[in-house]
Amino acid sequence: MHRRYREHDDRVVVDLSGVWDFAFLGDADPQAVDPASIAFDDRMAVPGCFDATPSYAGRRGLAAYRRRITLQDAVPHRLMLDGVHHWCRIFVDGQPVRDHAGGFTRFGVDLPPKSGTSELIIMVDNRFDSGRSPLHLEYFDWHHFGGVARGAELHRLGERWIESVRVTTTSIAPPQIEVVISYRSIKASGATTLSLAVDGEMLLSESLSLSEHSGTLVRTLEVPDAKLWSPASPNLHLLHVRLGGDDLRVRIGLRKIAVWDQQILLNDVPLRLLGFNRHEAHPQFGHAVPEMVMVSDIQQLLDMGANFVRGSHYPQDGRFLDLCDEVGICVWSEAIGWQHTAEHLTDPHFVAGQLAHIDEMVEAAYNHPSVIMWGILNESHSHDPACRSGYETLLGWLRELDSRRPLTYASNHPFEDLCLDLVDIVSVNCYPGWYGTSIEEIPAEIDRIVARLDTSAQVAKPLIISEIGAGAIYGWRDGNEARWTEQYQARLLETVIRHLFVDRQRAAGLALWQFCDVRTSEAVQKILGRPRGFNNKGVVDEYRRPKEGYYAVKRAFRRLLDSRGE
Repeated sequence: MHRRYREHDDRVVVDLSGVWDFAFLGDADPQAVDPASIAFDDRMAVPGCFDATPSYAGRRGLAAYRRRITLQDAVPHRLMLDGVHHWCRIFVDGQPVRDHAGGFTRFGVDLPPKSGTSELIIMVDNRFDSGRSPLHLEYFDWHHFGGVARGAELHRLGERWIESVRVTTTSIAPPQIEVVISYRSIKASGATTLSLAVDGEMLLSESLSLSEHSGTLVRTLEVPDAKLWSPASPNLHLLHVRLGGDDLRVRIGLRKIAVWDQQILLNDVPLRLLGFNRHEAHPQFGHAVPEMVMVSDIQQLLDMGANFVRGSHYPQDGRFLDLCDEVGICVWSEAIGWQHTAEHLTDPHFVAGQLAHIDEMVEAAYNHPSVIMWGILNESHSHDPACRSGYETLLGWLRELDSRRPLTYASNHPFEDLCLDLVDIVSVNCYPGWYGTSIEEIPAEIDRIVARLDTSAQVAKPLIISEIGAGAIYGWRDGNEARWTEQYQARLLETVIRHLFVDRQRAAGLALWQFCDVRTSEAVQKILGRPRGFNNKGVVDEYRRPKEGYYAVKRAFRRLLDSRGE
């Protein structure tokens, strides 16, 4: 992953970004394809989505990427892939070494030990296949692009290496962190050294003897010069871990996130979240959004006064999280999902896929201070008793992986929901003023939802309105100011913000739907309700051109910030 800081001094890492050999195999069965028989007759960028390019736009099928890699010696090496859509099989010198399903998370591929040059082939399938790829389904309300969409790296691990480092703020006064270092080794035992430094200052150095092939080291450190992270002061520090001949830098932000009564607290101070849902998509690049577009997105979010992004409806790129860390935008990191039913949540194959995906989401985002909550299963059937066990399993696993961040999910069944007792923050998707009601009815509908939540002992918790909005076609302004005009969207968003934060003070946060327009599913029934084949509820269009709603939100958010001196 292209970090904005150097992750390793001692470990050799080769960036595999660039132009690879490419072949589109179409309807071929991946089980029947001999990699030696593939005729690589084209070229394709990595990272990139092949079905966003002119030659393969909108095409679904099997594809293959190829390049040569050089292994320095016969010690363990690992291929790191930051996101491949939707299913892939990796071959080294014609031999399969790993399959992976799920497109928005980082995973590793341990390579066969050898020295010298090898042929690397990544076979990628962007077709919808619930057997191979249970988390990507055709009916979802966004277009699923395919390809090696995020970065690729080759790591020389050596004889003993750091698997991961997780950093948790255990105290903000005095500033204190817990560092959990997982390691592996091809040797069963041996003496080594461990050192931990923050911003170049050595805080721990010790010799130790490791007696296992793998294990975990836990150290607690006071960081006396550390400054706390918050949206107003997004202070970051660089932790450098060395274990023997391997090392890893992790950028951290010390902060405490908690839930108390109906408030979200950051560093023991109430936090009000104002922001957007964001899809990681662009018509020219698919899910392989370039850093220039990410920077542009961040600038527009800050210009509007936003301090919050819900990653809808999947984990965001680590480079985007890096930017959020730097500027102080809080993030809801959400596992992939959209309107799942009991058919999915009682299916062991689907649940196993979700658990593996959640593992990878947490592993990739754990150390980002901007990530303040985890979420699952957008708009799924949390009102169906048959689905409760699925919610219990997934939320329970998330809580095991990280007990310090609050959990949530976006419910569109606030009056019948049966699982809200399982979360720390109640999040509700609703669209008054767009589907079936008028703008004038928005306050009453929001009040009705709040009243339902506040009269239940189980759900008197912080509330986020996690989706609300209206569609607008960029450039369409009309004297009637009817639905689909920019004026209608702007008026609706102003009404929502005013009622939530001026007329009332109940909500802890708002994630407007949505930041940018995105292409939707190819399913006919979906497109017929989505002009241009896009979900047009963005305050900017798919090329990030602002609509009137952008300026309406900017005025409203900035008035709120000024009123509180934020």
